[in-house]
Amino acid sequence: ERGLLGDTMVCNLSEFGRTPRVNPAGGRDHWPQCFTVYFAGGGVKGGQVVGASDPIGGVPADRPVEPADIVATIF
Repeated sequence: ERGLLGDTMVCNLSEFGRTPRVNPAGGRDHWPQCFTVYFAGGGVKGGQVVGASDPIGGVPADRPVEPADIVATIF
């Protein structure tokens, strides 16, 4: 409404995702092999997807990105 996203980048990320399978306790554990990052505003072109995982979200299948790559892109 105030146009702040034109000058401000919002980034939501974690250096790990969750295991593709449920553990014996009924939950999911940390899984650093695959994770999700969202960017908005700050001149970021919307509607993009970079990379892909295998069908169960276990490992990167295309264009793997490390957290250091993301930080280098931001700064």
